Amino acid sequence: MMMMTPMWVTLLKVLVVFLALFTSNVSAEVQSDQPQHLQRHPSDTTYRPPLTPPQPLVNATNRLKPCRNNSSDQLKTFCTEVDDYPNLSKFKVKLEQTYAKFFMNNAQPTDVSSRVGGDPDEMYLCKSNRRLIFPKKGQKSDNTWQLIVNDEEYKQGIQIEECEGDGKPCDFASNFPQHYRPICKQHYIQQTLVSIQGDDVGQGSFKIPSCCKCALKIL
Repeated sequence: MMMMTPMWVTLLKVLVVFLALFTSNVSAEVQSDQPQHLQRHPSDTTYRPPLTPPQPLVNATNRLKPCRNNSSDQLKTFCTEVDDYPNLSKFKVKLEQTYAKFFMNNAQPTDVSSRVGGDPDEMYLCKSNRRLIFPKKGQKSDNTWQLIVNDEEYKQGIQIEECEGDGKPCDFASNFPQHYRPICKQHYIQQTLVSIQGDDVGQGSFKIPSCCKCALKIL
């Protein structure tokens, strides 16, 4: 058997070491290319619904029935009859000292017959009714409802005028030019009244029907 010289033995050892280092570097590079699988914490498995932007608060006042059941005011901006109307005795001092001028007119409600025109030679295109009301709840400009001070001792009377046929064609509609549709439209004003505001009373502005007009709608 041929014996290897010391020089060849040394070269062989260097070659073995070099091959060992090369092999370990390749293995490390292969492992670094593999996707990392992190261990999940048990809490990470809990279902989390997707985040959604906050929704605006919806005022549900319009969906409620502010007037007493079977009341004729159900579709109006005021109620003359309500359920569970509060006792106003706790507000007596403030009502008489601060808001006495609102209760000086104690006239009783009076229905005024349907009118077409005050002058016999004039005629309105929309029929309406005038009457005096004493509302116990009213709709404000932001469409919320609020209780109004109105009982046997503290009365706030309001003269209103309502369309007989809100949204219906005006009289003599056929005489208008084509491409125009005349319709009767209810108009409103903001009326200041004393109202119940939580545990206090104060002034509030309410939407009150004021007149009925004939409006032209372009087709």
